[in-house]
Amino acid sequence: MNKRLKKTLVIIVGLIVFLFFGVLIINNVIENKLQNQLENISENVEIKYENIKVNSLKGSVNISKPLISVYGKTTHKKNALVELEYFLVGSFSYWDYFFNDKITIGNVIFDEPNITYHHNDSVSSKSYNEVLKNKLNQIIQIESIQINNGNVEVYNVSNDSLILKSENLNFNINAIEVNQKKEKNQIIYKDFKATSNNLIYKLNAYENLYLDHVDFRTDLSKLKGVRLKTKYAKEELSNIIKVQRDHFDLTIDSIEVKKQDFGFQQDSLFYFKSQRIDFYHPNFKIYRDKLIADDLSYKPLYSKMLRDLIFNMNLNSVFINNGSIIYSEKVQPNTQGGRLLFSKLNAKINNLSNTYNTSETVTSVNIESVFMDDTNINVQWDFDVNNTTDEFIYKAEIGKLRADSMNQFMEPNLNIRLKGEIIKTYFTINGNDETSQVDLKLKYDDFDIIVLKENGKEKNKFLSGLVNLLISNDSHDNSGLFRYGSGFDIERNKNKSIFNYLWINIKDGLLGAMLGNGKKDNN
Repeated sequence: MNKRLKKTLVIIVGLIVFLFFGVLIINNVIENKLQNQLENISENVEIKYENIKVNSLKGSVNISKPLISVYGKTTHKKNALVELEYFLVGSFSYWDYFFNDKITIGNVIFDEPNITYHHNDSVSSKSYNEVLKNKLNQIIQIESIQINNGNVEVYNVSNDSLILKSENLNFNINAIEVNQKKEKNQIIYKDFKATSNNLIYKLNAYENLYLDHVDFRTDLSKLKGVRLKTKYAKEELSNIIKVQRDHFDLTIDSIEVKKQDFGFQQDSLFYFKSQRIDFYHPNFKIYRDKLIADDLSYKPLYSKMLRDLIFNMNLNSVFINNGSIIYSEKVQPNTQGGRLLFSKLNAKINNLSNTYNTSETVTSVNIESVFMDDTNINVQWDFDVNNTTDEFIYKAEIGKLRADSMNQFMEPNLNIRLKGEIIKTYFTINGNDETSQVDLKLKYDDFDIIVLKENGKEKNKFLSGLVNLLISNDSHDNSGLFRYGSGFDIERNKNKSIFNYLWINIKDGLLGAMLGNGKKDNN
């Protein structure tokens, strides 16, 4: 081997050795610097870990079994605890960092995080936002962020009650850019996917929301095994509440949200959009104990509720597929209460939104259902969210109905029993937040109202005779034509719901048809 070749080999080997030890030294320097930064990151944050591995050639950092504890600034109590199998930052670009004034990272992985957070209602959301804001001036670009098989638990710091729980959380978001120099869209991304199982969320002091499985994607979301339930049994709830409140038991097989979009406008106002939402097989059981004192707070109509939402919502179409509603109401002690049943319920809601700004676009609700397992009912309900008088039109068509099918509700609640048959009923209600009017027509045959004694079983012959003396017992007095009834200037009780408003209109229409001359008023 000649001297020149030997010298070249020695130089190459020397460079390799120098680079090897140089990399080791750089790795060690970075590791020591990271350790020092992690140990002194904040007086309110404590970070422990098993090991740190740095690969300066690949631009990666791997922290094994990190344990992060976050303490409150004033209480010094532990607010959050995050435990991971490992935390990985890969493919850090030195070139972009030193020459392009931006941070570029290939991927960030949080592996098997277990997160426990104690939420404090007294801390404003503004304080959280300040903590989350990026303090760096550089643009941050990340190829992907992953969360693998995580678990999350959120508790209320005041009473240690569970607010949120989620298991088997997996999350992936791609092509993220954070640029605080922008006035709008400071955070952008290409797409994301998140799945989780056995999610529990405390809606309020009385109801919890349960989800067996959720699958959120950029433009499509699926929820399975949805349940909204009152935490207390019916009798227990009655002993707790001071004013009337519904007891809920809602189950939904699945929900699909298609072509969705959400985010923040002007970095503050949240918005949510979707072309179509489908609810499959929702079954809703509602119970109200009317022996409890009335809730006398103002009950807005749905148009006002939409108009006053604290976020922007635009749902083009909402479908309810093969649902059911059972409403039970207890008005007398020692009874189970009457029941109203709507089964095979299918509905389409168009323009469920508070963002359109033209009166030509209205919210319309079309419902088809079977009422009391006996007859079909069709409803068309229209209102304009932008109309501040909350005007609406409610039209319904009810098919042949055996009067005795209503007795399971009438007997325990109103102490009356019905006999006969209502052949067909149509009614239209035009109203607003103040008053309304109703036009109704119906055909009925051999109709009889039996007023019961206080025991709810025996017939009160005197009152029954008096009532039926006033009521035409069929609508065939004039060649089988419909009997007509109407009501005007029907005043809304704003302390009661929209359904009470509809009911008092229907009642006026029925009384007009049965007690009046039954003729159509052409004026």
